[in-house]
Amino acid sequence: MAEEQTGIAISDLVLAANIIDLATQRGAFKAAEAAQVGACFTKLVEFVKANSPQEPAEETPAETTGD
Repeated sequence: MAEEQTGIAISDLVLAANIIDLATQRGAFKAAEAAQVGACFTKLVEFVKANSPQEPAEETPAETTGD
């Protein structure tokens, strides 16, 4: 029987952040919990941004002059 690897991928953290966002929009948390939930959400988002592959900046083609 093959062993399954367990771990957390960036996509899992994105999903967790989306769940927190959706639950907050639907009023799942009490006002007293909002600061802690928001702090957790912010940490998740910052971690995902810092650890996601950066997309290369699009280069604009050099303009040519027709002389």
